[in-house]
Amino acid sequence: MKKRLTTCFLILIVTGTMMGYLAVGAAIPAETQAPEDTGNKTVEQDVPIDEFDRGTPRGTVEGFLSASRNGEYEKAAQYLDLRNLPGRVAKEGGPELARKLKIVLDRALWVDLEKLSTDPEGQGKDGLPAFRDILDRIETPKKTIDILLQHVPREDGVFIWKFSNKTVRQIPLLWEHHGYSMFEKNLRKIFPDIMFLGWHAWQWIALFILMTVAYLGAMALTWIVSFLLRHRDTEMSHRLADFIKGPVRLLIWIFIIKLCIPIIGLTLTMRKVLKAETLFTIILAWVAIRLVDIIIDWMSERLAQDGKESASVLLRPLKTVLKVVVIITAAVIWMDNVGFQITTILAGLGVGGLAVALACQDTLKNLIGSVMILLDKPYEVGQRIVVKGHDGVVEEIGLRSTRLRLLTGHQTTIPNDEMARLDIENIGRRPHIRRLTNIAIPNNTPLERIEKAVKIIEGILHNHEGMDPELTPRVYFNEFNRDSLNIMILYWYHPADYWAFLDLNQRVNRQILQEFESEGIKLALPSSATFLNQEDEKPLLMNISQQLQPKEPQAG
Repeated sequence: MKKRLTTCFLILIVTGTMMGYLAVGAAIPAETQAPEDTGNKTVEQDVPIDEFDRGTPRGTVEGFLSASRNGEYEKAAQYLDLRNLPGRVAKEGGPELARKLKIVLDRALWVDLEKLSTDPEGQGKDGLPAFRDILDRIETPKKTIDILLQHVPREDGVFIWKFSNKTVRQIPLLWEHHGYSMFEKNLRKIFPDIMFLGWHAWQWIALFILMTVAYLGAMALTWIVSFLLRHRDTEMSHRLADFIKGPVRLLIWIFIIKLCIPIIGLTLTMRKVLKAETLFTIILAWVAIRLVDIIIDWMSERLAQDGKESASVLLRPLKTVLKVVVIITAAVIWMDNVGFQITTILAGLGVGGLAVALACQDTLKNLIGSVMILLDKPYEVGQRIVVKGHDGVVEEIGLRSTRLRLLTGHQTTIPNDEMARLDIENIGRRPHIRRLTNIAIPNNTPLERIEKAVKIIEGILHNHEGMDPELTPRVYFNEFNRDSLNIMILYWYHPADYWAFLDLNQRVNRQILQEFESEGIKLALPSSATFLNQEDEKPLLMNISQQLQPKEPQAG
Protein backbone atom coordinates (compact mmCIF):
# COMPACT_ATOMS: atom_id res chain seq x y z
CA MET A 1 0.00 0.00 0.00
CA LYS A 2 2.83 2.34 0.90
CA LYS A 3 4.58 1.70 -2.43
CA ARG A 4 1.36 2.41 -4.33
CA LEU A 5 0.86 5.70 -2.50
CA THR A 6 4.47 6.64 -3.24
CA THR A 7 4.02 5.88 -6.94
CA CYS A 8 0.76 7.86 -7.13
CA PHE A 9 2.43 10.79 -5.36
CA LEU A 10 5.30 10.74 -7.84
CA ILE A 11 2.86 10.61 -10.75
CA LEU A 12 1.08 13.70 -9.40
CA ILE A 13 4.42 15.49 -9.00
CA VAL A 14 5.51 14.56 -12.53
CA THR A 15 2.17 15.60 -14.01
CA GLY A 16 2.11 18.89 -12.13
CA THR A 17 5.71 19.66 -13.01
CA MET A 18 5.17 18.84 -16.67
CA MET A 19 2.05 21.01 -16.83
CA GLY A 20 3.98 23.77 -15.11
CA TYR A 21 6.86 23.52 -17.59
CA LEU A 22 4.50 23.64 -20.54
CA ALA A 23 2.48 26.48 -19.06
CA VAL A 24 5.58 28.52 -18.26
CA GLY A 25 7.03 27.81 -21.69
CA ALA A 26 3.75 28.79 -23.32
CA ALA A 27 3.41 31.90 -21.23
CA ILE A 28 6.90 33.26 -21.96
CA PRO A 29 6.35 35.93 -24.57
CA ALA A 30 8.93 36.19 -27.31
CA GLU A 31 9.60 39.82 -26.54
CA THR A 32 10.90 39.08 -23.02
CA GLN A 33 14.13 37.38 -24.08
CA ALA A 34 17.40 38.47 -22.49
CA PRO A 35 18.79 41.70 -23.92
CA GLU A 36 21.95 41.73 -25.92
CA ASP A 37 24.15 44.67 -26.71
CA THR A 38 24.15 44.93 -30.50
CA GLY A 39 25.05 48.54 -30.91
CA ASN A 40 21.55 49.50 -32.09
CA LYS A 41 20.46 53.07 -32.07
CA THR A 42 18.29 53.75 -29.02
CA VAL A 43 17.95 57.55 -29.19
CA GLU A 44 14.41 58.47 -30.00
CA GLN A 45 14.11 61.03 -32.79
CA ASP A 46 10.77 62.20 -34.19
CA VAL A 47 8.99 58.84 -33.87
CA PRO A 48 5.77 59.12 -35.87
CA ILE A 49 2.60 59.10 -33.83
CA ASP A 50 0.71 55.95 -34.82
CA GLU A 51 -2.42 54.30 -33.48
CA PHE A 52 -0.72 50.90 -33.58
CA ASP A 53 2.75 52.10 -32.48
CA ARG A 54 4.36 51.23 -35.82
CA GLY A 55 6.82 54.12 -35.82
CA THR A 56 9.87 51.87 -35.15
CA PRO A 57 10.82 48.27 -36.07
CA ARG A 58 10.65 47.17 -32.44
CA GLY A 59 7.25 48.79 -31.90
CA THR A 60 5.84 47.00 -34.97
CA VAL A 61 7.04 43.54 -33.90
CA GLU A 62 5.99 44.07 -30.31
CA GLY A 63 2.52 45.29 -31.34
CA PHE A 64 2.05 42.38 -33.75
CA LEU A 65 3.01 39.79 -31.14
CA SER A 66 0.82 41.38 -28.48
CA ALA A 67 -2.27 41.59 -30.73
CA SER A 68 -1.92 38.08 -32.13
CA ARG A 69 -1.24 36.62 -28.68
CA ASN A 70 -4.56 38.08 -27.53
CA GLY A 71 -6.31 36.63 -30.56
CA GLU A 72 -6.89 40.10 -32.12
CA TYR A 73 -5.95 39.07 -35.63
CA GLU A 74 -7.82 41.99 -37.26
CA LYS A 75 -5.53 44.31 -35.34
CA ALA A 76 -2.49 42.09 -36.01
CA ALA A 77 -3.17 42.40 -39.75
CA GLN A 78 -2.47 46.14 -39.47
CA TYR A 79 1.21 45.24 -39.01
CA LEU A 80 1.44 43.41 -42.34
CA ASP A 81 2.15 45.04 -45.69
CA LEU A 82 -0.70 43.56 -47.74
CA ARG A 83 0.05 45.49 -50.93
CA ASN A 84 0.86 43.82 -54.24
CA LEU A 85 0.27 40.24 -52.99
CA PRO A 86 -0.37 37.35 -55.38
CA GLY A 87 -4.05 36.48 -55.73
CA ARG A 88 -3.83 33.17 -53.87
CA VAL A 89 -2.11 34.89 -50.93
CA ALA A 90 -4.36 37.95 -50.88
CA LYS A 91 -7.39 35.66 -50.95
CA GLU A 92 -6.56 34.35 -47.45
CA GLY A 93 -7.06 37.79 -45.96
CA GLY A 94 -4.99 39.81 -43.53
CA PRO A 95 -6.28 38.28 -40.23
CA GLU A 96 -5.64 34.71 -41.42
CA LEU A 97 -2.17 35.63 -42.66
CA ALA A 98 -1.45 37.32 -39.32
CA ARG A 99 -2.61 34.22 -37.42
CA LYS A 100 -0.42 31.90 -39.50
CA LEU A 101 2.61 34.17 -39.21
CA LYS A 102 2.27 34.28 -35.40
CA ILE A 103 2.06 30.46 -35.20
CA VAL A 104 5.08 30.09 -37.51
CA LEU A 105 7.10 32.59 -35.44
CA ASP A 106 6.21 30.73 -32.25
CA ARG A 107 7.32 27.42 -33.70
CA ALA A 108 10.37 28.38 -35.74
CA LEU A 109 11.87 31.63 -34.49
CA TRP A 110 13.36 32.85 -31.22
CA VAL A 111 12.40 36.54 -31.32
CA ASP A 112 14.64 38.91 -29.39
CA LEU A 113 13.15 42.38 -29.35
CA GLU A 114 16.36 43.86 -27.94
CA LYS A 115 18.01 43.24 -31.30
CA LEU A 116 15.45 45.44 -33.07
CA SER A 117 15.98 49.10 -33.60
CA THR A 118 13.99 51.78 -31.79
CA ASP A 119 15.04 54.36 -34.39
CA PRO A 120 12.30 55.41 -36.81
CA GLU A 121 14.86 55.14 -39.59
CA GLY A 122 15.64 51.51 -38.78
CA GLN A 123 18.83 49.61 -38.11
CA GLY A 124 21.11 50.95 -40.80
CA LYS A 125 24.53 49.52 -41.67
CA ASP A 126 23.11 45.99 -41.86
CA GLY A 127 23.76 45.38 -45.55
CA LEU A 128 20.09 45.88 -46.46
CA PRO A 129 18.39 48.80 -48.19
CA ALA A 130 17.68 51.69 -45.83
CA PHE A 131 13.94 50.98 -45.95
CA ARG A 132 14.34 47.39 -44.70
CA ASP A 133 15.34 45.69 -41.46
CA ILE A 134 15.64 41.95 -40.85
CA LEU A 135 14.07 40.18 -37.89
CA ASP A 136 15.71 36.78 -38.53
CA ARG A 137 15.72 33.84 -40.93
CA ILE A 138 13.61 30.67 -40.97
CA GLU A 139 14.78 27.46 -42.58
CA THR A 140 12.46 25.37 -44.79
CA PRO A 141 13.30 22.29 -46.87
CA LYS A 142 12.96 24.40 -50.02
CA LYS A 143 14.81 27.58 -49.05
CA THR A 144 15.73 29.99 -46.29
CA ILE A 145 13.22 32.79 -45.85
CA ASP A 146 14.12 36.20 -44.44
CA ILE A 147 11.59 37.73 -42.04
CA LEU A 148 11.80 41.35 -43.11
CA LEU A 149 10.38 44.66 -41.84
CA GLN A 150 9.85 47.46 -44.33
CA HIS A 151 9.42 51.26 -44.08
CA VAL A 152 6.16 51.91 -45.96
CA PRO A 153 3.88 54.95 -46.29
CA ARG A 154 0.65 55.10 -44.36
CA GLU A 155 -2.57 56.37 -46.00
CA ASP A 156 -1.68 59.91 -44.96
CA GLY A 157 1.86 59.60 -46.35
CA VAL A 158 3.63 59.15 -42.96
CA PHE A 159 6.19 56.34 -43.08
CA ILE A 160 5.71 53.50 -40.64
CA TRP A 161 7.10 49.98 -40.27
CA LYS A 162 5.32 46.79 -41.29
CA PHE A 163 6.23 43.18 -42.07
CA SER A 164 7.43 43.37 -45.65
CA ASN A 165 5.08 42.16 -48.39
CA LYS A 166 8.04 40.05 -49.55
CA THR A 167 7.79 38.17 -46.28
CA VAL A 168 3.98 38.10 -46.32
CA ARG A 169 4.12 36.36 -49.71
CA GLN A 170 6.10 33.53 -48.11
CA ILE A 171 3.60 32.90 -45.28
CA PRO A 172 1.87 30.01 -47.16
CA LEU A 173 5.27 28.30 -47.68
CA LEU A 174 6.21 28.87 -44.04
CA TRP A 175 2.84 27.51 -42.96
CA GLU A 176 3.31 24.43 -45.09
CA HIS A 177 6.44 23.42 -43.18
CA HIS A 178 5.91 24.99 -39.73
CA GLY A 179 2.14 25.26 -39.41
CA TYR A 180 -0.49 22.87 -38.08
CA SER A 181 -0.45 19.23 -39.08
CA MET A 182 -3.61 17.46 -40.26
CA PHE A 183 -4.07 16.07 -36.74
CA GLU A 184 -3.89 19.57 -35.25
CA LYS A 185 -6.27 20.98 -37.86
CA ASN A 186 -8.88 18.34 -37.07
CA LEU A 187 -8.61 18.93 -33.31
CA ARG A 188 -8.93 22.66 -33.87
CA LYS A 189 -12.21 22.09 -35.72
CA ILE A 190 -13.61 19.99 -32.85
CA PHE A 191 -12.68 22.15 -29.87
CA PRO A 192 -13.22 25.88 -29.35
CA ASP A 193 -10.33 28.16 -30.24
CA ILE A 194 -9.81 29.45 -26.70
CA MET A 195 -6.33 30.48 -25.51
CA PHE A 196 -5.03 29.68 -22.03
CA LEU A 197 -1.44 30.42 -20.99
CA GLY A 198 -0.42 30.63 -24.64
CA TRP A 199 -1.98 27.32 -25.65
CA HIS A 200 -5.26 26.66 -27.42
CA ALA A 201 -7.94 24.67 -25.61
CA TRP A 202 -7.54 21.77 -28.04
CA GLN A 203 -3.81 21.62 -27.23
CA TRP A 204 -4.51 21.30 -23.49
CA ILE A 205 -7.12 18.63 -24.15
CA ALA A 206 -4.77 16.78 -26.50
CA LEU A 207 -2.03 16.94 -23.85
CA PHE A 208 -4.36 15.46 -21.22
CA ILE A 209 -5.43 12.67 -23.58
CA LEU A 210 -1.82 11.97 -24.54
CA MET A 211 -0.69 11.75 -20.91
CA THR A 212 -3.62 9.46 -20.03
CA VAL A 213 -3.11 7.12 -23.00
CA ALA A 214 0.66 7.07 -22.44
CA TYR A 215 0.23 6.14 -18.78
CA LEU A 216 -2.30 3.42 -19.57
CA GLY A 217 0.10 1.99 -22.15
CA ALA A 218 3.04 2.11 -19.74
CA MET A 219 0.91 0.56 -16.99
CA ALA A 220 -0.28 -2.29 -19.22
CA LEU A 221 3.24 -3.10 -20.39
CA THR A 222 4.81 -3.01 -16.92
CA TRP A 223 1.88 -4.94 -15.37
CA ILE A 224 2.46 -7.84 -17.76
CA VAL A 225 6.20 -7.93 -17.01
CA SER A 226 5.70 -7.62 -13.25
CA PHE A 227 3.02 -10.36 -13.31
CA LEU A 228 5.44 -12.75 -15.02
CA LEU A 229 8.15 -11.88 -12.50
CA ARG A 230 5.88 -12.36 -9.48
CA HIS A 231 4.81 -15.72 -10.87
CA ARG A 232 8.34 -16.99 -10.14
CA ASP A 233 7.68 -16.23 -6.44
CA THR A 234 11.22 -15.45 -5.30
CA GLU A 235 12.41 -12.53 -3.23
CA MET A 236 14.45 -11.12 -6.10
CA SER A 237 11.58 -11.51 -8.59
CA HIS A 238 9.26 -9.58 -6.25
CA ARG A 239 11.84 -6.82 -5.95
CA LEU A 240 12.21 -6.65 -9.71
CA ALA A 241 8.43 -6.55 -10.09
CA ASP A 242 8.22 -3.56 -7.72
CA PHE A 243 11.06 -1.92 -9.65
CA ILE A 244 9.21 -2.41 -12.95
CA LYS A 245 5.91 -1.13 -11.56
CA GLY A 246 7.58 1.89 -9.95
CA PRO A 247 10.38 3.87 -11.59
CA VAL A 248 10.41 1.92 -14.86
CA ARG A 249 6.70 2.59 -15.40
CA LEU A 250 7.23 6.32 -14.90
CA LEU A 251 10.25 6.26 -17.19
CA ILE A 252 8.25 4.58 -19.98
CA TRP A 253 5.41 7.04 -19.43
CA ILE A 254 7.67 10.07 -19.74
CA PHE A 255 9.42 8.53 -22.75
CA ILE A 256 6.13 7.99 -24.60
CA ILE A 257 5.05 11.58 -23.86
CA LYS A 258 8.46 12.83 -25.01
CA LEU A 259 8.06 11.01 -28.32
CA CYS A 260 4.44 12.00 -28.96
CA ILE A 261 4.18 15.54 -27.61
CA PRO A 262 5.47 17.20 -30.82
CA ILE A 263 2.19 16.25 -32.57
CA ILE A 264 0.42 18.74 -30.28
CA GLY A 265 2.44 21.54 -31.80
CA LEU A 266 5.05 23.04 -29.48
CA THR A 267 6.26 26.57 -29.79
CA LEU A 268 9.99 27.21 -30.07
CA THR A 269 9.98 28.54 -26.50
CA MET A 270 8.34 25.34 -25.27
CA ARG A 271 10.83 23.21 -27.17
CA LYS A 272 13.72 25.08 -25.56
CA VAL A 273 12.17 24.60 -22.12
CA LEU A 274 11.63 20.88 -22.77
CA LYS A 275 15.09 20.45 -24.29
CA ALA A 276 16.58 20.45 -20.79
CA GLU A 277 14.67 17.17 -20.19
CA THR A 278 14.71 17.84 -16.47
CA LEU A 279 11.94 15.37 -15.59
CA PHE A 280 13.31 12.69 -17.89
CA THR A 281 16.80 13.08 -16.40
CA ILE A 282 15.51 12.94 -12.80
CA ILE A 283 13.44 9.81 -13.41
CA LEU A 284 16.27 8.17 -15.36
CA ALA A 285 18.61 8.84 -12.41
CA TRP A 286 15.99 7.38 -10.05
CA VAL A 287 15.77 4.24 -12.19
CA ALA A 288 19.56 3.91 -12.21
CA ILE A 289 19.79 4.33 -8.41
CA ARG A 290 17.10 1.69 -7.80
CA LEU A 291 18.87 -0.60 -10.26
CA VAL A 292 22.14 -0.17 -8.34
CA ASP A 293 20.32 -1.21 -5.14
CA ILE A 294 18.95 -4.34 -6.79
CA ILE A 295 22.25 -5.37 -8.37
CA ILE A 296 24.28 -4.82 -5.19
CA ASP A 297 21.75 -6.73 -3.09
CA TRP A 298 21.79 -9.58 -5.59
CA MET A 299 25.59 -9.68 -5.46
CA SER A 300 25.45 -9.74 -1.65
CA GLU A 301 23.11 -12.72 -1.74
CA ARG A 302 25.36 -14.55 -4.19
CA LEU A 303 28.42 -13.91 -2.01
CA ALA A 304 26.52 -15.18 1.03
CA GLN A 305 25.57 -18.36 -0.86
CA ASP A 306 29.22 -18.87 -1.80
CA GLY A 307 30.32 -18.42 1.80
CA LYS A 308 31.86 -15.00 1.19
CA GLU A 309 29.79 -12.92 3.60
CA SER A 310 32.82 -10.81 4.51
CA ALA A 311 33.12 -9.60 0.92
CA SER A 312 29.70 -7.95 1.22
CA VAL A 313 31.36 -5.37 3.49
CA LEU A 314 32.85 -3.78 0.37
CA LEU A 315 29.49 -3.66 -1.41
CA ARG A 316 28.06 -1.04 0.95
CA PRO A 317 30.62 1.68 0.10
CA LEU A 318 30.53 0.51 -3.53
CA LYS A 319 26.76 1.10 -3.58
CA THR A 320 27.27 4.63 -2.25
CA VAL A 321 29.99 5.37 -4.80
CA LEU A 322 27.83 4.13 -7.69
CA LYS A 323 24.88 6.25 -6.56
CA VAL A 324 27.09 9.34 -6.37
CA VAL A 325 28.37 8.59 -9.89
CA VAL A 326 24.78 8.28 -11.15
CA ILE A 327 23.78 11.60 -9.59
CA ILE A 328 26.86 13.40 -10.93
CA THR A 329 26.32 11.94 -14.40
CA ALA A 330 22.66 13.01 -14.39
CA ALA A 331 23.64 16.52 -13.28
CA VAL A 332 26.28 16.77 -16.02
CA ILE A 333 23.80 15.60 -18.68
CA TRP A 334 21.20 18.09 -17.47
CA MET A 335 23.68 20.98 -17.46
CA ASP A 336 24.75 20.03 -20.97
CA ASN A 337 21.10 20.13 -22.09
CA VAL A 338 20.60 23.50 -20.43
CA GLY A 339 23.61 24.93 -22.24
CA PHE A 340 26.53 24.97 -19.80
CA GLN A 341 30.04 24.50 -21.19
CA ILE A 342 30.24 20.90 -20.11
CA THR A 343 33.76 20.33 -21.46
CA THR A 344 35.09 22.93 -19.03
CA ILE A 345 33.25 21.28 -16.15
CA LEU A 346 34.54 17.84 -17.11
CA ALA A 347 38.08 19.16 -17.40
CA GLY A 348 37.79 20.63 -13.91
CA LEU A 349 36.42 17.36 -12.55
CA GLY A 350 39.27 15.47 -14.21
CA VAL A 351 41.94 17.70 -12.68
CA GLY A 352 40.22 17.57 -9.30
CA GLY A 353 39.89 13.80 -9.50
CA LEU A 354 43.59 13.45 -10.34
CA ALA A 355 44.56 15.63 -7.38
CA VAL A 356 42.34 13.60 -5.04
CA ALA A 357 43.74 10.34 -6.42
CA LEU A 358 47.34 11.50 -5.85
CA ALA A 359 46.54 12.69 -2.33
CA CYS A 360 44.73 9.46 -1.43
CA GLN A 361 46.91 6.93 -3.22
CA ASP A 362 47.85 5.11 0.02
CA THR A 363 44.20 4.92 1.00
CA LEU A 364 43.31 3.68 -2.47
CA LYS A 365 46.04 1.04 -2.30
CA ASN A 366 44.67 -0.25 0.99
CA LEU A 367 41.13 -0.16 -0.35
CA ILE A 368 42.16 -2.17 -3.41
CA GLY A 369 44.05 -4.54 -1.11
CA SER A 370 40.85 -4.98 0.91
CA VAL A 371 38.97 -5.83 -2.26
CA MET A 372 41.57 -8.44 -3.21
CA ILE A 373 41.56 -9.97 0.28
CA LEU A 374 37.79 -10.13 0.61
CA LEU A 375 37.34 -11.57 -2.87
CA ASP A 376 40.32 -13.96 -2.91
CA LYS A 377 39.89 -14.84 0.81
CA PRO A 378 43.43 -15.96 1.76
CA TYR A 379 42.19 -15.79 5.36
CA GLU A 380 39.01 -15.03 7.27
CA VAL A 381 38.03 -13.59 10.63
CA GLY A 382 38.70 -16.14 13.39
CA GLN A 383 41.48 -18.02 11.56
CA ARG A 384 45.03 -18.30 12.85
CA ILE A 385 47.68 -17.07 10.42
CA VAL A 386 51.40 -16.38 10.39
CA VAL A 387 52.55 -13.28 8.48
CA LYS A 388 55.65 -11.10 8.82
CA GLY A 389 56.68 -13.13 11.86
CA HIS A 390 53.35 -12.47 13.57
CA ASP A 391 51.42 -15.54 14.73
CA GLY A 392 47.87 -14.78 15.75
CA VAL A 393 44.13 -14.95 15.13
CA VAL A 394 42.41 -12.57 12.66
CA GLU A 395 40.07 -10.27 14.60
CA GLU A 396 38.90 -7.90 11.86
CA ILE A 397 39.36 -7.28 8.13
CA GLY A 398 38.69 -3.58 7.60
CA LEU A 399 38.77 -1.35 4.54
CA ARG A 400 42.26 -0.10 5.46
CA SER A 401 43.94 -2.82 7.57
CA THR A 402 43.74 -6.28 9.13
CA ARG A 403 43.89 -6.70 12.91
CA LEU A 404 45.56 -9.76 14.49
CA ARG A 405 45.37 -10.92 18.10
CA LEU A 406 48.78 -12.49 18.67
CA LEU A 407 49.24 -15.65 20.76
CA THR A 408 50.99 -13.43 23.31
CA GLY A 409 47.74 -11.49 23.73
CA HIS A 410 49.02 -8.38 21.94
CA GLN A 411 47.18 -6.86 18.99
CA THR A 412 48.90 -5.89 15.74
CA THR A 413 47.58 -4.05 12.69
CA ILE A 414 48.91 -4.62 9.18
CA PRO A 415 47.82 -2.45 6.15
CA ASN A 416 45.79 -4.41 3.61
CA ASP A 417 48.09 -3.21 0.84
CA GLU A 418 50.86 -5.28 2.44
CA MET A 419 48.59 -8.19 3.34
CA ALA A 420 47.58 -8.52 -0.31
CA ARG A 421 51.26 -8.87 -1.32
CA LEU A 422 52.76 -10.94 1.52
CA ASP A 423 53.08 -14.71 1.82
CA ILE A 424 50.57 -15.80 4.43
CA GLU A 425 50.62 -19.11 6.27
CA ASN A 426 47.03 -19.92 7.16
CA ILE A 427 47.19 -22.31 10.09
CA GLY A 428 43.46 -22.07 10.60
CA ARG A 429 42.81 -23.91 7.33
CA ARG A 430 45.05 -26.94 7.92
CA PRO A 431 43.01 -30.14 7.60
CA HIS A 432 45.17 -31.98 10.18
CA ILE A 433 48.21 -31.66 12.47
CA ARG A 434 51.33 -33.68 11.71
CA ARG A 435 53.83 -35.03 14.25
CA LEU A 436 57.31 -35.97 13.13
CA THR A 437 59.59 -37.15 15.94
CA ASN A 438 62.54 -39.50 16.55
CA ILE A 439 63.27 -42.06 19.27
CA ALA A 440 66.91 -42.99 19.88
CA ILE A 441 67.98 -46.38 21.29
CA PRO A 442 71.50 -47.42 22.21
CA ASN A 443 73.95 -48.60 19.50
CA ASN A 444 74.35 -51.99 21.13
CA THR A 445 70.62 -52.81 20.95
CA PRO A 446 70.12 -56.20 19.24
CA LEU A 447 68.27 -56.29 15.93
CA GLU A 448 65.45 -58.32 17.43
CA ARG A 449 64.77 -55.61 19.99
CA ILE A 450 64.97 -52.90 17.31
CA GLU A 451 62.29 -54.72 15.32
CA LYS A 452 60.33 -55.22 18.52
CA ALA A 453 60.51 -51.47 19.26
CA VAL A 454 59.16 -50.66 15.78
CA LYS A 455 56.31 -53.17 16.22
CA ILE A 456 55.42 -51.70 19.62
CA ILE A 457 55.16 -48.17 18.25
CA GLU A 458 53.14 -49.35 15.23
CA GLY A 459 50.73 -51.15 17.55
CA ILE A 460 50.28 -48.08 19.73
CA LEU A 461 49.55 -45.87 16.70
CA HIS A 462 47.37 -48.40 14.88
CA ASN A 463 43.91 -46.89 14.33
CA HIS A 464 44.67 -44.11 16.80
CA GLU A 465 42.23 -41.38 17.75
CA GLY A 466 41.87 -38.75 14.98
CA MET A 467 43.49 -40.93 12.30
CA ASP A 468 42.69 -40.15 8.66
CA PRO A 469 42.34 -43.50 6.75
CA GLU A 470 44.26 -41.97 3.87
CA LEU A 471 47.14 -40.92 6.13
CA THR A 472 48.15 -43.99 8.17
CA PRO A 473 51.00 -43.72 10.71
CA ARG A 474 54.59 -44.39 9.54
CA VAL A 475 57.32 -45.93 11.80
CA TYR A 476 60.82 -46.67 10.43
CA PHE A 477 64.28 -47.62 11.72
CA ASN A 478 65.92 -45.03 9.50
CA GLU A 479 69.25 -43.74 10.85
CA PHE A 480 72.59 -44.76 12.40
CA ASN A 481 73.79 -41.98 14.68
CA ARG A 482 77.28 -41.78 16.19
CA ASP A 483 76.03 -42.87 19.60
CA SER A 484 72.50 -44.18 18.93
CA LEU A 485 70.09 -45.84 16.54
CA ASN A 486 67.16 -43.76 15.32
CA ILE A 487 63.50 -44.74 14.92
CA MET A 488 61.40 -42.13 13.03
CA ILE A 489 57.72 -41.72 13.95
CA LEU A 490 55.24 -39.88 11.68
CA TYR A 491 51.50 -39.60 12.16
CA TRP A 492 48.62 -37.13 11.55
CA TYR A 493 45.75 -35.99 13.75
CA HIS A 494 42.38 -35.07 12.24
CA PRO A 495 40.67 -32.63 12.69
CA ALA A 496 43.23 -29.96 13.50
CA ASP A 497 42.37 -29.56 17.19
CA TYR A 498 45.67 -28.56 18.75
CA TRP A 499 44.81 -29.36 22.38
CA ALA A 500 43.34 -32.76 21.52
CA PHE A 501 46.49 -33.40 19.47
CA LEU A 502 48.69 -32.65 22.50
CA ASP A 503 46.59 -34.96 24.63
CA LEU A 504 47.09 -37.78 22.11
CA ASN A 505 50.85 -37.17 22.04
CA GLN A 506 51.00 -37.47 25.80
CA ARG A 507 49.19 -40.82 25.78
CA VAL A 508 51.39 -42.14 22.96
CA ASN A 509 54.58 -41.12 24.82
CA ARG A 510 53.45 -42.78 28.04
CA GLN A 511 52.56 -46.03 26.24
CA ILE A 512 55.92 -46.13 24.46
CA LEU A 513 57.77 -45.69 27.75
CA GLN A 514 55.66 -48.33 29.49
CA GLU A 515 55.97 -50.98 26.78
CA PHE A 516 59.69 -50.31 26.16
CA GLU A 517 60.31 -50.75 29.88
CA SER A 518 58.37 -54.02 30.00
CA GLU A 519 60.36 -55.35 26.99
CA GLY A 520 63.71 -54.18 28.38
CA ILE A 521 64.28 -51.68 25.57
CA LYS A 522 66.24 -48.70 26.73
CA LEU A 523 66.33 -45.22 25.32
CA ALA A 524 69.70 -43.77 24.36
CA LEU A 525 70.82 -40.93 26.59
CA PRO A 526 73.27 -38.17 25.66
CA SER A 527 76.77 -39.48 26.33
CA SER A 528 80.30 -38.09 26.62
CA ALA A 529 83.82 -39.62 26.59
CA THR A 530 86.77 -38.43 28.65
CA PHE A 531 90.38 -39.29 27.72
CA LEU A 532 93.28 -38.72 30.18
CA ASN A 533 96.84 -38.49 28.89
CA GLN A 534 99.81 -37.76 31.14
CA GLU A 535 103.56 -37.90 30.66
CA ASP A 536 106.11 -37.97 33.43
CA GLU A 537 106.83 -34.67 35.10
CA LYS A 538 104.17 -32.91 32.96
CA PRO A 539 100.71 -31.59 33.94
CA LEU A 540 97.66 -33.67 33.33
CA LEU A 541 95.93 -32.81 30.01
CA MET A 542 92.21 -33.39 29.71
CA ASN A 543 90.25 -33.57 26.43
CA ILE A 544 86.51 -33.66 26.89
CA SER A 545 84.31 -34.25 23.88
CA GLN A 546 80.57 -34.44 24.04
CA GLN A 547 78.16 -35.52 21.34
CA LEU A 548 74.60 -34.78 22.01
CA GLN A 549 71.82 -36.44 20.12
CA PRO A 550 69.84 -34.14 17.83
CA LYS A 551 66.80 -32.57 19.39
CA GLU A 552 63.46 -33.97 18.41
CA PRO A 553 61.70 -31.67 15.96
CA GLN A 554 58.61 -29.85 17.16
CA ALA A 555 55.15 -30.95 16.09
CA GLY A 556 54.18 -29.57 12.72
